[in-house]
Amino acid sequence: MIQKLLYLLVFGAIGGLLAWAVMEPFTTDNPTRHADWGHLTLFGLVSGGFIGALIGFASGLSLGTSAHAQRGLLLGALVGLPGGLFGIYFGQITFSALGTTLPFIGIIIGRILGWGLFGMFVGMAEGVVGRSWKRIRQGAIGGAIGGALGGALFDALAFTIGGAFGTALRAEGEAGAVSRAVALVLMGAGIGLFIGLLELVSRQAWVRVLYGRNEGKDYPIDRSGAIIGRDELADVPLRGDPQVAPRHAEILIVGGQYLLVPHAPVQVNGAPVSGQVALDDGDQLQIGSFQLMFQLRAGASVRAVRDIARAPLPPPPPVPVGSCPYCGQPYDPVTGACACSLPGATATVPSSGTFTPMSTFPGAVTVVTTASTTLVGLDAVVSGMRVVVPPTGLKVGREAGNDLIIPDPTVSRRHARILMEGGTLVLYDEGSTNGTFVNEQRVVRQPLKAGDVVRFGKVRFRVE
Repeated sequence: MIQKLLYLLVFGAIGGLLAWAVMEPFTTDNPTRHADWGHLTLFGLVSGGFIGALIGFASGLSLGTSAHAQRGLLLGALVGLPGGLFGIYFGQITFSALGTTLPFIGIIIGRILGWGLFGMFVGMAEGVVGRSWKRIRQGAIGGAIGGALGGALFDALAFTIGGAFGTALRAEGEAGAVSRAVALVLMGAGIGLFIGLLELVSRQAWVRVLYGRNEGKDYPIDRSGAIIGRDELADVPLRGDPQVAPRHAEILIVGGQYLLVPHAPVQVNGAPVSGQVALDDGDQLQIGSFQLMFQLRAGASVRAVRDIARAPLPPPPPVPVGSCPYCGQPYDPVTGACACSLPGATATVPSSGTFTPMSTFPGAVTVVTTASTTLVGLDAVVSGMRVVVPPTGLKVGREAGNDLIIPDPTVSRRHARILMEGGTLVLYDEGSTNGTFVNEQRVVRQPLKAGDVVRFGKVRFRVE
């Protein structure tokens, strides 16, 4: 990301310098300050085109492929040309209005606002190159700041650098070629610099290459449908490995969540995925020989609508004595099974008459009908699941052999354990990859109480 910041700064400055070199032969100081709209049109087109093209080129170059750089150059020029034209028109109108009503100080303020408007339109080029409305907004703001900086320095340079080179000062302080050159260079550099800074401080999600070509490079994910693959125009280009498909996977942004959609074999945290999976900070992706890490800025993840806190579940309806509290059917007097028992499962009727039916979720656990602690599933993969924790405790994980099996790639094979200690349920993390959380605080050992929300990887249960 720092590399991109430097690219934007340097190439923005080069764009300003090229614009000055092309325009200066056609420019004369105008002490009367009457607008020459023909000259302004040429200035807006030339400066907007050069600065927009070079900033677009820098943005594409930062992605590491010639196709991105070429497309950035073309799109930047196409956006910068009309952007510079509109910007210079609005800027000149603002400059003229303030220069007339507030002599001298109005001219300085007008130039700052005018060049700021110019920079705002030109700065949108970087966002168009990135095909992101967010980056278009960032480019407009960064461009406005950079343009205003160039306008603020223009008159100051007239009295300093311009005077040092012996350029005759005009009535309101314009110093001609030198101040125009430095101001345009600073404006181009400022537009590039502030676009990069805003992108750096406001980025929400990105993919970092941990192993493979361009190791250590970050690729921002700021639009839904970002492509990961071998295609030169991919948002996360993975070049040089024939195992990587041109469009290997994409990342969608839905309801504030980042969803990975694989189109070819992908592993997430060491487990193969075949369907859409939600990504969280620190998730590791294996694509061909490349190892990537998905990263989120702290607080950037927004829960999907289904994750919004729900009202407490209503109590289950009463069932007759000797019937299953889940399906409502009477237990078989011989096997102890009911309609929702697993095939072939049997249970024994205790002498006290209290039945112990089989659970209704994968990886059957014993469910006790006496007062017990229950885990209620909150997320789609466990929606509607109610797990009664038996006195012997509960082993939680992704693989067979656990008491509670959670089929989610963010859950480790042996993720956690819940034990009864002195009448209190205690949750232990078993060295899981993605952590065990209680009320969104990562824990290693934590007593549980009613109302706590426990999260294994990304899958949540409420303690009742």
